[in-house]
Amino acid sequence: MKKDLLPIGTVVVLKESEGRVMISGYLPVTDSDGTYVWDYSGFRFPIGYVNDKEVYCFDHEQIDAVIQYGFKDYECIDLLDKIEEAMDEIKEKVAGGQENV
Repeated sequence: MKKDLLPIGTVVVLKESEGRVMISGYLPVTDSDGTYVWDYSGFRFPIGYVNDKEVYCFDHEQIDAVIQYGFKDYECIDLLDKIEEAMDEIKEKVAGGQENV
């Protein structure tokens, strides 16, 4: 399912939250057994990275509002297209416990 991923540096507000989060990465794997792949990882804005416990992982559907879009050029567009094409397959493999993603 195509999600139209947002570029790195985009600042969003998540549903049921008032704080802002800046997108810093894609497809982080969490849970104690490593079986869930989120759409994004990010840090509180404007604070940024504080420690490993202050990394937010969230899905596209959890975004309530986009405050500011990150920089997007041809290289970013190409990467986002590739991630979006592979996203469902990656999530299925990780959820199924396959190591070679």
